[in-house]
Amino acid sequence: MTGSVPSDQSLLRRLRRKRVLVIHPDDEDRRTLLAQLRRIGCQTEKLSRAPDVLPADTDVVLFLLSRNESGDAVKWMATADAITRIAIISYETPEILSALERLQVHAVLSKPIRIFGVLAALTTAVSLAQHEGRLQQRVKALDETLKARRRIEKAVAILSERHQITEEQAYKRLRDKAMKVSSPIAEIADAVIASSDV
Repeated sequence: MTGSVPSDQSLLRRLRRKRVLVIHPDDEDRRTLLAQLRRIGCQTEKLSRAPDVLPADTDVVLFLLSRNESGDAVKWMATADAITRIAIISYETPEILSALERLQVHAVLSKPIRIFGVLAALTTAVSLAQHEGRLQQRVKALDETLKARRRIEKAVAILSERHQITEEQAYKRLRDKAMKVSSPIAEIADAVIASSDV
């Protein structure tokens, strides 16, 4: 049982470092939400209306999603792909559910806001957003690897044709050259491609 205490404390410490922006009209729900976030230890800011651009240091946004939401009300999301997004809803209409899916929120709180559930939603949303960020980084790295692989294949074909050697021999030349000059093989491939374009 005591083995879980450090991770529980670590979780709360991480949440306390989060800068949370609440976008919600000034009413009892917003006051309840802000009070609970402060009890958790989050650094909080509040806005009654959605900004065009979020403050630069925002980690988490809790925002009211209403039925009559225009595109301008969520314009800030265009630059918020690395930010944890928690929607606050009053209804579960088809329009609201569609908006939740389109906006790719990480968690949902329903109105009226109650103290119970805020910490669970915040924890889940932050974890999901971090996992999503790691996946996006991995996809980006894999995409770069594929692009480099295509350039290497093109360079191998150029060397193979230019020197009348097999593709395996051409690849070995590329690899040996890269090792000799301590450069990534993709850089050597780029040089081969550039020299063939002249």
